[in-house]
Amino acid sequence: MPSGPGARRAILVSTLSVLAGSGVALVGSLVVRVLMARALEPDALGLVLLGIAVVTPVGSIAGLGTNAAMAQRLAELRAGGEETAARRIGGKALLLVSASGLAATLLLALLAGPLARLLHQPGIDHVLLPMAPVALGLAAGAAALGVSRGFGDSLGRALVRDAGGGLLRVAGVGTALLAGTASSFAVAAGFAAGSIAAELLFVAYVARKGWLSAPPAHAGGPVALPDLRPFAANEVLTQTALWLDVVVLGALAPATAVGLYGVARGLTRVLDLVRQASSHGYLPSAASAVAEGDEARLARLHVATRHLAFALVWPVLSVCLLSPGPLLVLLFGDDYAPAAGALRLLALASFLPSFFDFLDLLLVADRRPGDVLRASIAGAAVLVLLLIVLAGRLGGEGAALALLGAGLVRGFLLHRLVFRGRPIGPYLAAVAGPALGAISSLSAGGLLLALLAPGPHGALLVAAGTGAAASGASLLAFFRRREVRGTPSAPEA
Repeated sequence: MPSGPGARRAILVSTLSVLAGSGVALVGSLVVRVLMARALEPDALGLVLLGIAVVTPVGSIAGLGTNAAMAQRLAELRAGGEETAARRIGGKALLLVSASGLAATLLLALLAGPLARLLHQPGIDHVLLPMAPVALGLAAGAAALGVSRGFGDSLGRALVRDAGGGLLRVAGVGTALLAGTASSFAVAAGFAAGSIAAELLFVAYVARKGWLSAPPAHAGGPVALPDLRPFAANEVLTQTALWLDVVVLGALAPATAVGLYGVARGLTRVLDLVRQASSHGYLPSAASAVAEGDEARLARLHVATRHLAFALVWPVLSVCLLSPGPLLVLLFGDDYAPAAGALRLLALASFLPSFFDFLDLLLVADRRPGDVLRASIAGAAVLVLLLIVLAGRLGGEGAALALLGAGLVRGFLLHRLVFRGRPIGPYLAAVAGPALGAISSLSAGGLLLALLAPGPHGALLVAAGTGAAASGASLLAFFRRREVRGTPSAPEA
C-alpha cells in the first residue's frame, strides 16, 4: 500500500469519488422519498418505509459481514504481496452470501403474514412480498463491495453502485407512479426492482474486473475465508442500530407516525453515507498501516478522515438542527411539518456519536473485531431498552432520543477499547476541530435567526450559510495543513 503523499492522495481520491457517487445516491434517495410522500398518504408511506426497515437489515445481515471482512483480509494479503491469494477468495464469499441471501428472501416471503400480525400493521404483508428479493441483492452486493474495497477500487462503487443504484431506484419508483397505480404495493414493487438491479449491476462490475474469478489450481494452495462470525455478529448489531427504531415505532404507533418519522430519518442518513464514503478507503489503509506497524500514519489517517467527514456533512446537519420545519415542508409538504421535532433530535443523534466514528474500523484493522462486537452489544441493549421506554410515550421523538443514547454508549465503549493501550494525544484533533466548528456555526446561526426573524426560506438560507461557512473553514484548514506540512507528519488524507 502507498505511504506518505501517495497514501494521502489515495484516501482523498477514494473518499471524494465514493462521496460523489453517494451524493447521487443521496439525491436519488431523497427524490424517492419525495415522490413517495407526494403520491401516498402518510399511513401508506409508513407501510412502505416500515417494509424497507424490515427488508434492508435482513438482507444486510445475510451478507454475513463480508463487506468489512473482505476489505480487511484482502488489503492485508495485498500488503504482504499475496495478490494471487487475495484474488482467490472473493468468489467463495459471493457464493456463500448468495445462498444466505436466497434463504433470507424465502424466509421474508413466508413470514410476511405473521410479521403483519406481530407488528399490528395490517397491509405490511402486501409490501413485504414484492420487497423480499431485495434481501438477496443486498447480500450479494455486500460481498462484492468488500472485495472492491480490498482491491482499492472506489470508482466502481461511486459510479455503478451508488450513483447507478440511486438512479435505478428513482426509475423504479417513478415507473410505478407513472403507471397510474399510486399504492403502497406498487411503490414497494418499484423500489424493489430498482434496488435489486442496482446490487446485481455492481456484482457484475466486480466480476468483470476479475476479482471474483479463482485462478488456476496450480497458482497456490487453498485459501480459506476469514472467520466471518465476529463480522456477521457486528453486522447484526449495526443493522439493529440503523433500523430497529423504525420497526419498534411501527409496532407501537400507527402507520402515520412511521411515515412522519421515516421522512425525518431518511434526511439524517446523509451522515451514514459520508461515513461509508470515508470508510471505503479508511479500513484498507488502516489495515495496511497496522500490518506495517506504522502507528503515526494510522493516527494521521484517523484525524484527517474525521475532519474531512465533518466538513462534508455539517451543512446538511446544521439545517436539520436550526430549521427542521421549513426543510420538511419544502421537501415533503405541509403534512410532514409535525416531524420537525424528531428531525432535530435525529440530527443530534447523528452528530454527537460521530465523534467516535472510525474507531470500530480501527479496531477491525487491528484484528480486534471481538472488541467491536462487545461495544455493539452494549449499544444494542441500550437501544432496545430506551426504545421500549421512550418510543411508546414520545413517538418519533422518543425513538430519536433512544438512538442518541445508544450511539453515545457504544461510542464511549469503543473509545475506551481503542485507547486502552494506545496514546490518545495524536487523536485528540479528530474531536477538537469538528466540535469547535459545530459550536461556532450553531451559535452564529441561532443568533442570526433570533435577530433577523426571517421567513421559512430565509431561515433555511441562514442555517445553510452558517453551516457552509464552518464547513469551508474546516476544509481550508485541512488543505492548508497539507500544503505547509507536506512531510511524514502531514495528515493522511
